[in-house]
Amino acid sequence: MTSPGARFFLIITALILAVAAGVFLTNPPEMGDVRTPPDVHLLGARIARHPADWPAASALTEVSLDARTTNRTLLWHAAYEHAAILAPERMDPPNAYARAAFFHWSELSEEDRQDALRVFSKLLRDPGFFHQMARPMFELTGDLSYLQRSGPPTENTIQWLIGFALPNGRFSDYRVLRGQLQKKRFDEMNARIHTDTPEELVARFPSPPYHDDTEPLIQALLNELHQRPLSENPGRKEVTDAIADYAIRHDLRPLDGLEVITRIAGAASVQTQIDLSKVLGLQERAARIELASHDPRTSAPRSSDWQGLCDYDICGRAWRTIAAQHGIAMTLGTMRTDEIPAYAEIYVDDTLRNEGEVGAKRDFVIPVGSSGSHRIEVLLANPTTRNGTSRRIRVVSLTTL
Repeated sequence: MTSPGARFFLIITALILAVAAGVFLTNPPEMGDVRTPPDVHLLGARIARHPADWPAASALTEVSLDARTTNRTLLWHAAYEHAAILAPERMDPPNAYARAAFFHWSELSEEDRQDALRVFSKLLRDPGFFHQMARPMFELTGDLSYLQRSGPPTENTIQWLIGFALPNGRFSDYRVLRGQLQKKRFDEMNARIHTDTPEELVARFPSPPYHDDTEPLIQALLNELHQRPLSENPGRKEVTDAIADYAIRHDLRPLDGLEVITRIAGAASVQTQIDLSKVLGLQERAARIELASHDPRTSAPRSSDWQGLCDYDICGRAWRTIAAQHGIAMTLGTMRTDEIPAYAEIYVDDTLRNEGEVGAKRDFVIPVGSSGSHRIEVLLANPTTRNGTSRRIRVVSLTTL
């Protein structure tokens, strides 16, 4: 293109582009401009010029309750409705609506508060957002049922709620959530038990301690591992130890899917490897492990002594065996706590037999079911205070009935 006409066309095009660039720089378009003004009047004027500017409508939603006008609540509602219509799939409008409400919570009517919570619940379904906002929302509302309805329907959500309930003395809520947690765990395991690898099943198995409410999970895992045995170290020694211990003590079978942990160093404790080898009929292997690990300078603790103590106190859980005919009378005392009382659960042979707030000191009577030797476990359900210190209780006295 070397003709005079072509050169003229290019010159004109360049001039037009230069003029357009100058106009853009001196008067940039507002749509899509992230620098939305924080002033209510400027935002209102911008929306009047560009009714489809949803970022500006979201920004107006967030600052509307800061306005010094008598109709600021109406403005807050109207700005949100406008932004939500323009951007129904974006998080910005509901987030702005709720943030404005939270900063002016005490000034709002109960109806407006509930409306803000209803809008905000749409955002809490996202797991990452829920984990970021669950604690501030609990501190603002104290409403665990709202968080459970709004949060992701997962095991993690229930665990978070238990983590809020216990340190704050919400023990009735805790008891309900405790039952829901086991059901949720069973449902989630059923959904993936045939698709996860054996190692993944163990890796994702709930952490101990295990009691009779966990037994269906353990039995389902053992059944699946019987069909698809472990071939590698799953890397969760505390889980394999606890599963094998519970299964052996309660005569759960089959156990052959766990055989590999008796052959891999570090896959389980030495005692678990010995006990499991014996149950599987691998007597020679059990003898070799026992011989290799024997240290004459150490001795195994007696089962009749309390195990798991922190000095003389229970800071998490402690257990022992005791012979009883009808029941046990136990007195627990609180050694360290805050204004929230310690909450103890007492298990006999892994079945919950009694529970409750300890207070300064409390007597518990625990039925054992039948005469004989029984495993007694005391679990401190809320081992940590709200400021992060360790809560402690102590077995003051223990007699058999």
